[in-house]
Amino acid sequence: MININNKQWEKLRFSDIEKLLAGTDDETFFFEFKSDKESPAKLVKEVSAFANTYGGYILLGITDDKTIEGCKQWTEQRIHTTIHDSITPIPNFDVKRLRSGAITIFVIKINEGTMPPYITNKGQIFERVSSGSFPINDSAKLSQLYSKRSDQLKCIKDKIEIEPIRIDSSCPNNLCGYLDLGFSTTLSKTTKLQNTFYTYDFTPVTEILKSHTAGFSISRLGYSILISVGIASASSGDNKTTLLNSGIHNFIEIMCDGSVRLRAILISESESEKVDISTITYLRVIAEKVYTEIFQENFSSIFISAQKYEKLTVIKQFIPYYNLTGSGKEVELLNAYLPKHIEKYGNNLMVENSRLPKSDYFIIDKRWFDTRKIKYNTKNLIDELFHSDYSNLGFIDRI
Repeated sequence: MININNKQWEKLRFSDIEKLLAGTDDETFFFEFKSDKESPAKLVKEVSAFANTYGGYILLGITDDKTIEGCKQWTEQRIHTTIHDSITPIPNFDVKRLRSGAITIFVIKINEGTMPPYITNKGQIFERVSSGSFPINDSAKLSQLYSKRSDQLKCIKDKIEIEPIRIDSSCPNNLCGYLDLGFSTTLSKTTKLQNTFYTYDFTPVTEILKSHTAGFSISRLGYSILISVGIASASSGDNKTTLLNSGIHNFIEIMCDGSVRLRAILISESESEKVDISTITYLRVIAEKVYTEIFQENFSSIFISAQKYEKLTVIKQFIPYYNLTGSGKEVELLNAYLPKHIEKYGNNLMVENSRLPKSDYFIIDKRWFDTRKIKYNTKNLIDELFHSDYSNLGFIDRI
């Protein structure tokens, strides 16, 4: 998408809008003028159209004849709320408030959507044609939008889903399964997050890992940081040490755009069908603390949405249970989980694979928090991103 006066978004000023208005005759394919009296429905229409086409800008507080009247009824909060509540999925947009004296205008930047179609709360799908926005009624155009969505989902799949472990004779006999969790983020200021990531001093992350585990490593892997927990070898049946196959490891990969993929390995006790599943919670806690340390500063303010999934792969049938050390009521309850479950429901046996959701991905956005009545802030957002519905694997009753 074009920049206004060839200016970077972060450096845009009120004078750039004045210069733009002086040099253009009318609204164009990429620009739409809206007065302060514009209705939410019409604003949503334009946002949907830009997101479904090639992106664009809405200049709010400017009339059709290019008069800068400013805004009093529209606020930045109202713009965000209107778009979040009225378009599904939520498009990638950003809002900039510009002021000159007593006059305030808003520039809404809408990027070309990667997950179209973007549908209004009235069930309409719009596109940008010339200098106007019109509903899409052509089935061929709708098919193109859905094909684009399908292609994007494939890209996300390639990005966050981890290759299955190759099962052969060299795999440890007590490898019973593994849990994968991943999410791909959409942010309003990806460049800002990337700059934070590339210049970050990972010394505090090292301290977090030291406080939780003795064996770990932090490595740069292309545009990602790979944190592994544990060692790279295992003892074979003849008491010889062998290197583990690729992927048989507890690890967290954090990408420069805030996307993540994580794998927790499920190992049974020696000559036992039981697997201690506290590894899942343990690895998630480490991942959440590290992620918060890196991206804690106003992460929720630039977050738009995330596509998330998790998948349990069962290699050998096993019985999950908790084996926690320490004291406290919660530790006692978790350690007593299995006997109570067996008494009430029978054995707690994992026999097949499972994925959440079964197809595509969860969409986590501000609407997700609103519907669940959870306060939207950085802490709760990161909690939800790393939450796993497999933490209490196999158990029906909750604490």
